[in-house]
Amino acid sequence: MTTVDTAASTSTAVRTALRMAHSRALVDFGLDAIGRVRFGWRDRSIGSVVERAGTRHWLRVVWARRGWARSAWWTGNHDAATIAGVEKPRLLDVRAWEEGPLVYRAELMSLLPGRACAPTAVLQRTPGLDEAWWVELERSLDRVSATATDRTLLDSEIMRRRITVFFGVDLDIDERDWRPSHGDLHWNNLHREPFAIADWESWGLAPQGYDAAFLLGHSLAVPHVAEQIARRFRRDLETEGGVISQLYVLTKLLTRADAGEHGELVPAIHRHVGRLLGTRMPLRRGGGAHTT
Repeated sequence: MTTVDTAASTSTAVRTALRMAHSRALVDFGLDAIGRVRFGWRDRSIGSVVERAGTRHWLRVVWARRGWARSAWWTGNHDAATIAGVEKPRLLDVRAWEEGPLVYRAELMSLLPGRACAPTAVLQRTPGLDEAWWVELERSLDRVSATATDRTLLDSEIMRRRITVFFGVDLDIDERDWRPSHGDLHWNNLHREPFAIADWESWGLAPQGYDAAFLLGHSLAVPHVAEQIARRFRRDLETEGGVISQLYVLTKLLTRADAGEHGELVPAIHRHVGRLLGTRMPLRRGGGAHTT
């Protein structure tokens, strides 16, 4: 009981602090807020549509403890300006300040047209995307891959250990073969009408096929979409890096399922792991869960 109450109060305190930081950023940038604010995953950020001199933008404020505010993800949206030929937000201005042990970073960005392909990271139903959209996704990922960068957000030793712990296989992960990737390519970060890709804080070097693997993992609840991704990106997904990427992404999804997020994906994840490792996974008939 105490844990639940503490968690609730902590979340309320974080959101209150984020709202105050958002209000400060509005004043600093000389902006008017439009509509309601949106909180990011696990309340790491807050954002809203804003307006200045008749033009609408997107304001995002993120927080971190001082030690984390120097890592690569902190400047991801700024560093993404080096990526050419991909439809994405432009970073227009930045403000940062400290409050006690925390650092806040406010980013004023251009407002992407269109809408997100799904309301959450995990796909729940067919998105109904045409061939032109898929072609643009493939072209955009090729452009990202061709960008020169030394940004690295993944740790090969952590990847190796997690894959071993979750799936019982010890794989050699060679960072020399890594290539630039978006790093968080899920359905809420992909836009349609027109195509665009949002949220570049995590981009950097990753194993071959990491973006395709990330999107595939977040599509397993809609099998024919997952199959389409596997087919379109087969060249990358069937490489050694592609298999490693898929296994690692699935460890992330299982970790989140254990925390209560998208638990419905768990059976599909294990079936997919079985196919990747060439093992037939035992499935309980009848679909019922036993309790003890």
